[in-house]
Amino acid sequence: MSAGTGGEAAGGAAAGGGAAVGAAAGGGTRPGGGARLGERKAYAYGVSAGLVLLMLTPLFRRPPVDSFPLSTYPMFSWGRHDARTTVERAVGVSSRGERRPIPPRLVGSEEVLQAKATLAQSIRQGARAARALCRGIAARVAEQDSYADVVAIEIRTDTFDAVAFFDGQEAPVDSKLHATCKVGAR
Repeated sequence: MSAGTGGEAAGGAAAGGGAAVGAAAGGGTRPGGGARLGERKAYAYGVSAGLVLLMLTPLFRRPPVDSFPLSTYPMFSWGRHDARTTVERAVGVSSRGERRPIPPRLVGSEEVLQAKATLAQSIRQGARAARALCRGIAARVAEQDSYADVVAIEIRTDTFDAVAFFDGQEAPVDSKLHATCKVGAR
């Protein structure tokens, strides 16, 4: 009876010994492994906190600086000295004297900024270029049934008070006429 118990004890020790050897070889948990994990987490938190603080630094600069990666959107958050804006545009004049803007496609491009650049360039080049562009626009307007009431085209630079404009006061505060031309045989 004691021999069987001893054999079981020896087998159990061998099995237990194998587990101890396996743990020492890296197959199980290592002593001190929890401390390394804690160090890694602390490092990751420190790096993350540092990056967040770095991203927030534009908020604390004096004077404030609009910068990557955080924008303070100064065009919306800082006060404007003047709410005026100047626009080069083509305007259709009806037989009753009413004025309405000509869309970019009739100026010469579907793109708003390209049409604006076309108008600005012709104005910069002088009266002859502005009149030539005006005649081109007038020819395109003459082909449009929706502009049948338009009898003249004006190339102009208008200055608006942007705040008043969106408050319903759409008349320009200042205007300069660069060219005018008739639309077809109207």
